[in-house]
Amino acid sequence: MKYLVLLLIIVLSVGLNAQTDSIDIDICRKMTIERYPLVGDLDKNLETNQLRIENIKTIYLPTLQLTGQYMHVADVPHVILQSNLLKLPVVGKDQYKVAIEARQVIYDGGLTKRRKDVEDVNLLTDNQDIEVKLYQLNDQVNELYFMVLMFQKQFNLMALTELNLQEQLKAIESGVRNGVLLPGDADVIKAEILKLKQRTEELQSGKLSGIEMLSELMDTTLSFEMNFISPVLNIQTTDTIVNRPEYRLLELQSEKINKIDRLNQAYRFPYLGLFGQFGYGYPGMNMIEDKANIIYSFGVNLSWNIWDWGKVRRDSKISTIMTEKISTQRDVFDKNLNIAIVQEENKIKQLEQSLISDDEIIALRERITNAKGSQMKNGVITTSEYIVELNAETQAKINKQLHEILLLKSIYKLNTLRGNDGLTLK
Repeated sequence: MKYLVLLLIIVLSVGLNAQTDSIDIDICRKMTIERYPLVGDLDKNLETNQLRIENIKTIYLPTLQLTGQYMHVADVPHVILQSNLLKLPVVGKDQYKVAIEARQVIYDGGLTKRRKDVEDVNLLTDNQDIEVKLYQLNDQVNELYFMVLMFQKQFNLMALTELNLQEQLKAIESGVRNGVLLPGDADVIKAEILKLKQRTEELQSGKLSGIEMLSELMDTTLSFEMNFISPVLNIQTTDTIVNRPEYRLLELQSEKINKIDRLNQAYRFPYLGLFGQFGYGYPGMNMIEDKANIIYSFGVNLSWNIWDWGKVRRDSKISTIMTEKISTQRDVFDKNLNIAIVQEENKIKQLEQSLISDDEIIALRERITNAKGSQMKNGVITTSEYIVELNAETQAKINKQLHEILLLKSIYKLNTLRGNDGLTLK
């Protein structure tokens, strides 16, 4: 049983190591979005919305207010009588009152509901604005990922080329020992190997720089040895439906303006409420009685703003103008987006044709290099002539790699422009 557990641990460890040895662009996108600091604002927006809603709900809760007042008046109501038989009390000029006042809303013309509607659409708009910003991270991931992938592919190609030269060097050194070739021929190959090592170091530095930037964007640590998986070339680009998060943001902004307009209109509706007051003061309710007493009153109050000098009408006009501006923003976004989509579509067509030519060129160059290699070993041509052809073959393969990466990059960019493959938190 102990051996079985140990074996299981080893298998799981190997599996985990295998998983961490490779990474693809979709994982990079997902991690970038999930770990981006802006994501935390989604919870903050929700918390803010809930607090504001709770504040709005308090409108329908009774309010209690303790009031107190002291004042000295210049004069008080009194009557001067000529008769000494009848005297009326005179209230003192120092007066005070302490009371508790209560108010309860019965009907506010839909003001509370419409304020809630505005806060709800505010939450959706703020969150969608975050979604737009997070979606834009896909382009940054694309750029860095394909840059690293390009360095990785060229690094591998240089390693294969160096291996080929090492094999050729062995054959040339054998020819030198047999007197078929000159020692200088081996030196030419050695110099070319050194040049490849320099180029390899440059590619390593470029890959490391790209990995560091991508690691910062993803908020993780990617190792230099990690294999960046190349996406397959048969990615579908025929889906022409555009589903960008910016469209949803513009819709919510327009809806927000409409909700605010409805809220402004609610201020014109009648307001009905209850009120009451209970307290103690001097003088009491009877103003001609010279003593302190209990004070209380209650009733219903109604208010209706029947004339606002055209304020609501002007606010409504402002809302209409702002809605038209949002429509203009969408038209501008559509135009710029369509231009970018057409540009990428044309680039993809051109790169697809280039890849077809690349295969033909590489096939020809390989045949030429093989023939020159045989001639070099037999002393028919110099090593320098062979190196020229080998470099031409290597450059042809580099060109194909470059076109493949550019094609993949354009396909991903096209799908990102259309909003068909970008990751969000939804």
